[in-house]
Amino acid sequence: MAVAPARAVLIVSFNIFRLVCRKYGLYLFIGIMVILFQGFSGYYVLRLGSDEGLLVDYGRPKPLEERAQADVESRVYQANDRGDADSHNKGPPDAVEMDSHETSKEWLGIDAPCRIRSKESLSAIKRANTVHCKALIANISCQVQSGSFYPSRLESYCPSNGKIRGKHMGCFVDSRENRLLRGHAGQLKRNTPNLCSDICYQRGYIYSGVQYGKECFCGNEELPLQMKVAESMCNMPCSGDPHLKCGDYLHINIYQTGLAKYVPSALKGHSSAGNNAPVRIAFILTVNGRAIRQLKRLVKALYHKDHFFFIHVDSRQDYLFREVLRLEDHFSNIQVSRYRLSTIWGGASLLTILLHCMKQVLLIKSWNWDFIINLSESDYPIKRNDELVRFLTNNRERNFLKSHGHDTNKFLQKQGLDRTFLECETHMWRIGERRLPLGIRVDGGSDWLCLNRNFVDYVVNSQDQLVIGLKKVYSYTLLPAESFFHTVLRNSRFCQTFTDNNLHVTNWKRKLGCKCQYKHIVDWCGCSPNDFIPGDWTKLEASASRNLFFARKFEALISQAIINQVDSWLYNPYYSSTPGLETYWENRYHHEDRPTGNNDAALTIYHAGARLSTRALAQLVSAEKSECSIYATTVLQVHSYHLSDTFKGLLIEYVGNIDGLGIFSLETWIFPHVKYRLPFEKANHRLIDLEVGADFDVKEQVFRSFGGALGPNSDITVVTRWSGGVTGDGKVAGEDTVQYPLLVLSDPTSALAAAEKITLEPGEQVISHIFDLQKPLLPGSWMIRVVIDNVVIASHTFLILPLQFMQGRQISVKEARMLHRGPSKPYADADLSDISLHLNLGHGNSSAQEVSATHSHLYGPQLLKWIDELVARFYTVQDSCYIASQHVPECVRSFLDPCAKTTWSSWSPDPKSHLGEVNKNTGRITDPYRSGSGEFR
Repeated sequence: MAVAPARAVLIVSFNIFRLVCRKYGLYLFIGIMVILFQGFSGYYVLRLGSDEGLLVDYGRPKPLEERAQADVESRVYQANDRGDADSHNKGPPDAVEMDSHETSKEWLGIDAPCRIRSKESLSAIKRANTVHCKALIANISCQVQSGSFYPSRLESYCPSNGKIRGKHMGCFVDSRENRLLRGHAGQLKRNTPNLCSDICYQRGYIYSGVQYGKECFCGNEELPLQMKVAESMCNMPCSGDPHLKCGDYLHINIYQTGLAKYVPSALKGHSSAGNNAPVRIAFILTVNGRAIRQLKRLVKALYHKDHFFFIHVDSRQDYLFREVLRLEDHFSNIQVSRYRLSTIWGGASLLTILLHCMKQVLLIKSWNWDFIINLSESDYPIKRNDELVRFLTNNRERNFLKSHGHDTNKFLQKQGLDRTFLECETHMWRIGERRLPLGIRVDGGSDWLCLNRNFVDYVVNSQDQLVIGLKKVYSYTLLPAESFFHTVLRNSRFCQTFTDNNLHVTNWKRKLGCKCQYKHIVDWCGCSPNDFIPGDWTKLEASASRNLFFARKFEALISQAIINQVDSWLYNPYYSSTPGLETYWENRYHHEDRPTGNNDAALTIYHAGARLSTRALAQLVSAEKSECSIYATTVLQVHSYHLSDTFKGLLIEYVGNIDGLGIFSLETWIFPHVKYRLPFEKANHRLIDLEVGADFDVKEQVFRSFGGALGPNSDITVVTRWSGGVTGDGKVAGEDTVQYPLLVLSDPTSALAAAEKITLEPGEQVISHIFDLQKPLLPGSWMIRVVIDNVVIASHTFLILPLQFMQGRQISVKEARMLHRGPSKPYADADLSDISLHLNLGHGNSSAQEVSATHSHLYGPQLLKWIDELVARFYTVQDSCYIASQHVPECVRSFLDPCAKTTWSSWSPDPKSHLGEVNKNTGRITDPYRSGSGEFR
């Protein structure tokens, strides 16, 4: 038989294919798509994996891009996950960029003790400022890289309640759509039943399962016995040991991990403590900032003669430390730590301080306490002291910690527990991946805790390998207090005392609080809770029936009204006539503080305000034809003044002098002018407000530099607030479209400095923008304009202040001339010619440039005169008063009131923050301004 030519075969085949496609094309297409989809799904399932690959890959650490892929491949099945319940982290920030992969001394700035392979370590070394910090990062990185730095395995002492690690439960049929073990799942390059069980135990699961040779599953679900099959159905060799069996395709070998399922036992309420002796509480207060009045109010709300207070003040807060030491002088149950560290958000020093404070409280023999509760100045009680005491008395064997939720794997990744962090230069450097110890159950959540004395003593003083090993691990961990105590408790003999409750209500608003606001001090994206405001009252009210006793955050600078509301809810309210009830003062500056360059512009404003105050007094005196020539010398301290949750100005206390009559102290109240204006009576846009300042808090959406000025080296932050879309004419504008308003910045010579577009989405919006400008900025009156569709819709004039001080000392002639002449090249690199032409802004007004050039050479009295002229244009002296003493001359007494009798002065009475005598009968601090008797234990 003749063989058909190849061409004839192809023609016949093509005709058959065309006929089939013509008749069954649709079905053929659908079939092909189904096959492709199934193939892709199968490939994806086989490629499932997670960071556990790192645990078994004992070669080089995975690079960042591989690690990111591993994170993506992590699968979680818990539908009711609460992983974000009380976490301070949202995950890793953008990948760290590196200029080079070189590891030479010239590039790193040091001789590394090994060839560092971690890109994160190399980036950290490159970015660190000091040789000491660079060397420390390199040394730790090399030790971690060698595998000798962390313990590889630790022993858990928690009773297993009959659960046996590695006990085989059988071979089960699994389903891709409905997994038997629905917790953590991933691939292990060297999978074995023991390794999979270790990983599941570490994640807090009671069962582990191996499948298809290299897949590892974890879960807490009850095992369906009807799905159990013969052992011969699970016969595939393990990827880590071919002599062992690791399931098969959709067949899984399931084992006990040895972890007993956590079953919370019921708590006893706080209605009655019976005949039990009431517990005593040691409060550890770790405080920062300058809010001494808010701290005193917290102590007052918590105080009882049978409780104790141990206070650590951040080492940078000299003012607060001095003020807190005075409490120690008046109360025997208050002690202040002399060992102080500079604590940063997420820093390892937070755990160091907490352990140190616990150790000190244990060493004070006269303090017979039963529980430790840690708080900050931002906490406040939401139940009375006697309710807390009864509750803890009824549950004195418990330890109270808030866990993250169900998905430990997700928590580990968000918290960065699988990374090494090193605190140095008040920064948390991320320096590479690490393997957490096996053999223990890792847990974590909130760093606010309530621990009984037995467990505190164990954590502080135990020398067993569990505590020693975990102290080593958590010394190089981000936010260590959010996991250290949880992990120790879960693996110690005290594990049965764990109670998933930290007694706190936390005001999480993650849309505002999770914007990586801490990236300047930590290589991670952090979250932080918001301050409570009156609109959050329902959250607090809802806690009445629950075992919750504290809430955070409260900040009187943001809202004192909500603190007053909570305080009245707990105890009898203050009389409406109570002095200072709606007023809050917070210290901004004290002359005994160590000088810093960050305060130079503010310090200049304070001294200018003092000089303007004496000039106002001079005008008053001259009008009365009195001989009383006052001049200012030293600024002593400054407070911000807030009334009904509104900033009302700065209160400057300074030394006044009258020749021949001696020196005395005055306080003056100055207030910044509002320079924002809308050019049109009926606005046809959504802009509500326009502000300029420094230190804008994105979370609370306020400027933290209350009344402070901008200097030549300041960063200009512009904040615009927009309505939801209704214009002044009642029309809806921009609700369905995105707009791009233009921010146009001009300097004192009317020269165009910069222009930036911002993105305006539909709905209400607050947009902050920081201009990146060449420094120093030219001192004088600057202007920001908002332009939409080539029309200026609003403008704001603000002050860049020439400086009287540099690094806290009087500025030198050379420094003044360098700093006040403006930048040596344009503020911005962008081409602004089109905007300049449209707004009639060019390279500046020539006469204004001449004036600025003249000002840049001023020094001494002429410089102060220029500063005072500018400050007088932007600030108003509202009032002044004298601080009573025998040195105040009669002419001052005749024109001014004593500060103690003015409602605005920081010297006026503030009963709500006053710590008076202790009532011997109630044990609490007396508070005569409250209605009725509000004395509780």
